[in-house]
Amino acid sequence: MTHTPVPDQNVSRRSLLAGFGALGILGALGAVSCTTTTPGKDSSTDGKSQVDSINFYGNSLGDEAQKEAWQAIVKGWEAKSGSKIKPVIYPYDQAATQLTLAAKSSDFIGVGQGGPWEVLLPTGRLADLSDLAAGMSLPEKIIDSLRVDGKLYCLPYTASGIGMVCDGRVADDVGIKNGMTVEEFATALEKIKRQDSKLIPYAAVTKNPDLKDAAHWMWGWGSEVVTKDLRCTIGDAPSVAAIKWYKELQEAGLTKAGVARTDARILFARGQAVIYDDAPLARTFLRTNGGSAELAAALRPLQRPKAEGNASYNRFWGTGLFCSAGEGEKTSKDFISYVLTDTDAATELYKQNALAPADARVATRVPGLDKDAFQNGFRTAVADHSRAPVWESLPSKSQIDTAIGEGVASILAGQTGVQSGLNALRKKLEDVLEQDR
Repeated sequence: MTHTPVPDQNVSRRSLLAGFGALGILGALGAVSCTTTTPGKDSSTDGKSQVDSINFYGNSLGDEAQKEAWQAIVKGWEAKSGSKIKPVIYPYDQAATQLTLAAKSSDFIGVGQGGPWEVLLPTGRLADLSDLAAGMSLPEKIIDSLRVDGKLYCLPYTASGIGMVCDGRVADDVGIKNGMTVEEFATALEKIKRQDSKLIPYAAVTKNPDLKDAAHWMWGWGSEVVTKDLRCTIGDAPSVAAIKWYKELQEAGLTKAGVARTDARILFARGQAVIYDDAPLARTFLRTNGGSAELAAALRPLQRPKAEGNASYNRFWGTGLFCSAGEGEKTSKDFISYVLTDTDAATELYKQNALAPADARVATRVPGLDKDAFQNGFRTAVADHSRAPVWESLPSKSQIDTAIGEGVASILAGQTGVQSGLNALRKKLEDVLEQDR
């Protein structure tokens, strides 16, 4: 269910626009044929916007953990619409390649799922879904940050963020609560450490592959990291202050060196950590890692602390649907609308993974969700403060995330200073971003 990074890390917007040339990572597949259809325009004039059958690209119908819910959703839409779904199933790490092949052969007609929609942007094959979003109650910050040149090519049916979760029992004891400043937060962590030196107050990510988490702290201090015009701000005063603070937590023993997200989940489930960062699936991970019923009952989302009067941010986490423009567009949009707004569809997804639907109005109609304190708390403490990074829609997204993680990891490991390390990271990202201009 996570928003999976595009596996083809070296593909650039410029090489894509050039037709996936020899230097593009998909160049060996040949140039992608571009449609003359204007992306997002309902091509009802050609008589093909409404069709009897569309493809559904993705891995959900082939994944044992998701299959049952998606089979029910497909069956429900087919019964309601009278149209048919043809599954096109592939592993998520093959999504970019498979979608590009479909676009090349002009077979991309229907709806896709997950994160690789951005590789199709230069082909002109994606429909603008702004018209659908206008009639829904989706989180504005997330939706606005997913727009590309004013158009919305992917609509999330799960829209949240990577936020903090804590053991509410300990949090109450030391005064940890929503709306804290970073100074108040650090003081509370110190109190936890004094009360029990064996506890890790905050099992923050301190090693790759998850140190892209550093971005939301830099946002919180006031650094854009990457601006809308693809200018990198890493190395500015706010980003330096954020990483200096993050490193000081580790040096003070308030976080722990060498912790990845999977490590943090285990430490938290064992009762060895009080706070860590995760998606709204944290409750599920707690159970699968052997957490006690008492800890599960005490699990609480926590708003990220604020720095220097700025708003706090979390990085977008979720997954969505996109579709082809032109032939089958109306039918494809109808399926997307059904997944995002139909109560039965939303209920199936909630039953599958206990995640709230992205549409707030739909969430009020899902049985049992109104009594789900954790998911409702996650929406207000985390999702409502989440945003997608500018590079979310860039073909080099994974490359940028990896570079950020490696750069911050070297700083935390003491291999370079904060300022010099971030300056070097900025230069590296500037080279990557230049490919996407």
